[in-house]
Amino acid sequence: MPRRTLLDFFADLESTAGEFLVYDDGYRSRSYSYAQVTSAAREFARMLVGAIPAASDSPAVVIWSENRPEWIVALWGCLLEGVVLVPIDYRASADFLHRVADIVQAHAVLVGDVVDAEAAHSAARPVWKLAELRGSTARRGEAAAGTFQEITADATAEIIFTSGATAEPKGVVITHRNILANIVPIEREVAKYRRWAKPFLPIRFLNLLPLSHMFGQAMATFVPPMLPGLVVFTRSYAPEDILRQIRGRRVSVLVCVPKMLEVLRDYIVRLAPETAAPPPKMHWMRRWWRYRRVHRLFGFKFWAMVVGAAPLDPQVEAFWSGLGFVVVQGYGLTETAPIVTLNHPFHAVRGAVGRPIAGVEVKIADDGEILVRGDNVTRGYFKAPEETRTAFRDGWFHTGDIGEFDAQGQLHIRGRKKEMIVTPEGLNVFPEDVERVLNEQPGIRDSAIVGSSLPGSTAERVHAVVVVEPGADLDDAVRRANRELADHQRIRAASVWPDGELPRTEGTRKLKRRELKQWLSGEQVQGSRAGDGQRTVAAVLHRFVPDRAISADTTIEELGLSSLERVELMMAIEETFQVTLDEARFSAARTVGDLEALTQPLEGPGPKRIAVAEVIDFPEWNRTWPARTLRRASLPTWILPLGRLFARVRVEGLEHLRDVKGPVLFAANHQSHLDVPVILDSLPPGWRYRVAPAMAKEFFKAHFYPEQFSRNAHLTNSLNYYLAALFFNAFPLPQREAGTRQTLRYIGGLVESGFSVLIFPEGKRTEAGEINRFQPGAAMIAARLGVPVVPIRLEGLDHVLHQRARWPTRGPVRVAFGPPLTLSGQDYLALAGEIEQAVKGL
Repeated sequence: MPRRTLLDFFADLESTAGEFLVYDDGYRSRSYSYAQVTSAAREFARMLVGAIPAASDSPAVVIWSENRPEWIVALWGCLLEGVVLVPIDYRASADFLHRVADIVQAHAVLVGDVVDAEAAHSAARPVWKLAELRGSTARRGEAAAGTFQEITADATAEIIFTSGATAEPKGVVITHRNILANIVPIEREVAKYRRWAKPFLPIRFLNLLPLSHMFGQAMATFVPPMLPGLVVFTRSYAPEDILRQIRGRRVSVLVCVPKMLEVLRDYIVRLAPETAAPPPKMHWMRRWWRYRRVHRLFGFKFWAMVVGAAPLDPQVEAFWSGLGFVVVQGYGLTETAPIVTLNHPFHAVRGAVGRPIAGVEVKIADDGEILVRGDNVTRGYFKAPEETRTAFRDGWFHTGDIGEFDAQGQLHIRGRKKEMIVTPEGLNVFPEDVERVLNEQPGIRDSAIVGSSLPGSTAERVHAVVVVEPGADLDDAVRRANRELADHQRIRAASVWPDGELPRTEGTRKLKRRELKQWLSGEQVQGSRAGDGQRTVAAVLHRFVPDRAISADTTIEELGLSSLERVELMMAIEETFQVTLDEARFSAARTVGDLEALTQPLEGPGPKRIAVAEVIDFPEWNRTWPARTLRRASLPTWILPLGRLFARVRVEGLEHLRDVKGPVLFAANHQSHLDVPVILDSLPPGWRYRVAPAMAKEFFKAHFYPEQFSRNAHLTNSLNYYLAALFFNAFPLPQREAGTRQTLRYIGGLVESGFSVLIFPEGKRTEAGEINRFQPGAAMIAARLGVPVVPIRLEGLDHVLHQRARWPTRGPVRVAFGPPLTLSGQDYLALAGEIEQAVKGL
């Protein structure tokens, strides 16, 4: 059908069956079908109608959030009603957010979970949480498209701000026509191959590109539905977690920035050292077999990597191509919505960014600058006529990039025009060429090449700003690099960057060369280094203790963090630095300096990674069909009837479960080892066989730490562990900090699979029938996973089987189920108190 506006694609989404989006927030995963996304979008559209005055001229909404399905919901909701969406990278500062919101006169700000929602508040506009858009069940067809403006091809869809660290933010106006000019040619090309893709459907994409960038949006919102496909978003960008997502979810395509491929390359070289050497020339099947270990790490359905938003190092591309993976890259800018050229996935040319897509014209100016025109090009910058006149001359958009076409019509990018260094001899030096050689030298962790001016001349010399390994010889590294460089490329001066990481843009990870040149000239650097996405442990800690002065010598103890806040801190550090921390070493850290040390890379090249020392043996086998079949047959026939011989149970409150849709968190007071079978026996069959009880990991110490016990104790304890896991679907719950993160992820997996969790928040059995203080772990699980809590009150089981008794006695037992609780927030101690009071009140 003809595509007049983006709403024509929305109509296709509504008629598409199957899963569309999956979101792994580090605790649990949630999946959303095409129907759920479109339904929620219409619900959000109605929300906009009620919240924005009807007489508003060009209404706008700012979105400041991490990648998540509700981001896509908000985008479509705004498109349905003609509201302009203004994306802000979630790592941007609150100051930048407010400046942009003021420029576009935003009516509201949408925020995600990882941004500072309090900092987003202002008197001028409300703040809405994206998480509250989850689970909408709106009926189709109720939103009246075009409430605020007529939806035409030239209607503004988005305004994307591309700058603002040291100058006034500059917004690119993107219309429906601009985006259609990008995606319609791709749709036509995909249609040629769709029938061949049927045996491999659904094609799953792991999208790590920020949705605040146009290419990230295209690869999450428009391209996958053409197949149709499924898109996975994840909070963690650590290489271990990326491989876990790709292999576990059978992902076919990774969408990311080039820097991520560098990180993954170094990680793979560590795991498979044989990949470090360039592969010999051989048939692709032999090459696949040679590197089958690597393909096993990714899973055998994975085959392609799509990169965008920054130039890709040819050596990185050669590495992945040599292993047998397809690397697809293109070229574009925000101003081109964003694609200009794109490599064909089945005819990719190494080192090139492809040919111009249909409807886009590209030419090379006399000075090598790439010029573009077509329907994909923006009409200009928002309320910035002078910047618009500068960028558009003679009907062509001047990209600021230098490039050239080869004999096959493939475009090759050389670098940014404003970053090109002109030597005294009048020769051009592209920084990326020099950085590529310098970064290969021993002792160089990272580098940036900038031009430093010569006195009394406009010419520049090549100056390297580097981050070095401890004890590295910088002069020797520069000498080695210069031997490989052409004379005009050679490094004339080098400086060591004082911070742990060179300043880069968030999301795309491009070097901030202007900031580096300011530093070299002795100017005070303003903007992003001082506030926008500062990547230090102290900056992360300020989220938890905003009023404290923090130094490297500050102890963790004096910050007053609770055990659960320390777990939250660990996950925040992992997300900020893209590392995987050893929980035991994290627990042993005493000062902020110790935490900083944990974020540093291992010796030698490679990604920041510390192997996890202790991996808890969480059972997965007890949910396989043989285990489920045996459990389903055993529980009603002989296991639960044994409990009835001793416990005369009276069940109350089952009516509270009638309207509850699982999974839930059952939270009960703890009286006896008979608690679990009695609760399971009290539940209706529809609930009983979808429950996973938590058991104290410390109760099975002989199983987990056999070296500390006799062989007989180990065998006996292990038998008890496996029987509990098999017949009750139980899992170990550590009652100390190490292992908490793994436990949360395991429980999240249970919930994702539709299993409710039974937990005893007291952490110990009663002595005389009293209910002990509830620990905050259960509240954290419920709040983080977004599941309702069903309180359960047990009475009488301590008399049937007291913790000091060796054999049960017959007696009356009461099991009472309460109405479900919905918990939110991060004050887990207070939330645990709510659960405790609910149980006591039954």
